[in-house]
Amino acid sequence: KIQSSPSDLLRALALCITLHPRMSSPPEVVIAEGIPIGAPTAPAQGCTTGSSNVPVAVAHPIEGRPVEPRRIAHIFEAEMGAANPALPPPGAPPGGRYAEAAFFGGNSLLCCFLMCLLAPPLALLVPCFPCDRMWVYVSPDGSAWDPSTGRLVGY
Repeated sequence: KIQSSPSDLLRALALCITLHPRMSSPPEVVIAEGIPIGAPTAPAQGCTTGSSNVPVAVAHPIEGRPVEPRRIAHIFEAEMGAANPALPPPGAPPGGRYAEAAFFGGNSLLCCFLMCLLAPPLALLVPCFPCDRMWVYVSPDGSAWDPSTGRLVGY
């Protein structure tokens, strides 16, 4: 068993610090290079500038492909009282009801592929029993509308 005094430990620690290059040298100082944020800059093309000469990006709408309504396989009625009439989403005809609709979507397609691997003949039955469900507003003519966006999502 080796016994050492506190002064011996301090000397050994000082020796380690002086011998280790990372411990003995002062830390590196990183100097930032570039243009400060507060400096005025020229606006980028397609951007407008405000009173502070800071470029501001302008959003432009992107024309996308319209979402086609899908065929709804089953509609499960929601139990709502007569005292609580259904308010239609924006753009949907009034007089409808809210219901849960089952349709063939991404989850049903995944189940179909899984059944193709496990039991190929049973994969033909998956489209008859779709796995995907969502709440929709069903108008009196039978069309289904998304309650949050008011878009036609099924028929």
